[in-house]
Amino acid sequence: MTAGTAIRAALFFLLLCGTAAASTAAGERQAPSGSRAVNLVYAVHIGGIHTVDLKIRLTLGADRYRVELSSHIDGLVRYLLPWSLRVQSKGRVAGEGLFPESVHTESSWRGKRRWRTLEYKDGRPVVVSVEPKRKTSPIPAEHLLGSVDVATAILTVARAVPSERSCSVRVPVFDGRRRFDAVIEAHGEDELPRSSRSAYAGKAEVCDLAIEILHGRRKKTDYGGLAGGEKTMTFWFARLFDGVYPLPVRIQLDTDLGAVIGHLTSARMEGAGQSRVYTLPP
Repeated sequence: MTAGTAIRAALFFLLLCGTAAASTAAGERQAPSGSRAVNLVYAVHIGGIHTVDLKIRLTLGADRYRVELSSHIDGLVRYLLPWSLRVQSKGRVAGEGLFPESVHTESSWRGKRRWRTLEYKDGRPVVVSVEPKRKTSPIPAEHLLGSVDVATAILTVARAVPSERSCSVRVPVFDGRRRFDAVIEAHGEDELPRSSRSAYAGKAEVCDLAIEILHGRRKKTDYGGLAGGEKTMTFWFARLFDGVYPLPVRIQLDTDLGAVIGHLTSARMEGAGQSRVYTLPP
């Protein structure tokens, strides 16, 4: 795994984390007129080196969610790893189900822009804009029906974390080129120690994520090596705010360059009365 692949893997992981937070909070019942915003910041370390920050703003309503995500690289690292990421995702919540309406993902690597926009019609994803354009194998319509974007897949997992359920689930996903299943397995509870790198310490639920490609090109390096079937990514979920499902507080994947770890460094919620603010220890 190259340094570039590692940083892209790390950002992909935090994309999962951030969008998970959208669903976990959006799934809670609120007054029809109520809305709130959750602001999260994650720091990614590769081999122990702080490489990139990810900022996420979630706007949450009674039956809708919206995610705005952006990456930020400081210092000399931005010259070594010239990568940026921006995601906008929105959808609706109905009962226990999450239904994406549109997802736009845009990234830049060494000055080359890439983007993909999906819209959902009658329960099926449709690619409405993509760059670069690539020839892809057709996927049977019945295999696309009911599939969701990567963000909503992890949202579904986060909603299953509370103790009355389990994060052991299988979610159908279409990312614009490939149809795969996100396979998550629960591994019980863990205690995260105090750390100068993390805003959270305490009990957390542990879940592993693996990817099974069903349709589309399969490369061992896709999704940070998860698509090769030889790696899993570990999430730690914790309940940070009253009235909100557990949120990701740590993620980890072991790579040839060392562990890629994402730490929650800041979390606060607006528009819901008094709530705790999480920051790094002094």
